[in-house]
Amino acid sequence: MPFAKRIVEPQLLCRHQIPNDEALLFEDLCAISNVVLSRTLRQLSDLARHACSLFQELENDIISTNQRVWVLQNKIGQIQQTASALDPKKEAVRK
Repeated sequence: MPFAKRIVEPQLLCRHQIPNDEALLFEDLCAISNVVLSRTLRQLSDLARHACSLFQELENDIISTNQRVWVLQNKIGQIQQTASALDPKKEAVRK
């Protein structure tokens, strides 16, 4: 995979204005931290999904390469059998 197929960037987790009232400050911080936590988990889930699809593509590439190697090995084996069956004394050599 020489070229990037996906661009994964983190998104802004939370942008809320915090009120000046001291009593509401901690309630809003708790709410904001819950929002940030849920958005972080969502982004991690998306990242895991991207990683899973990348590994699936990599596995497919490895399987296709393996199949091509097996075909080449079979062809080489057939050529070796054909070459070993030839008798060099009986074959005419062109000059």
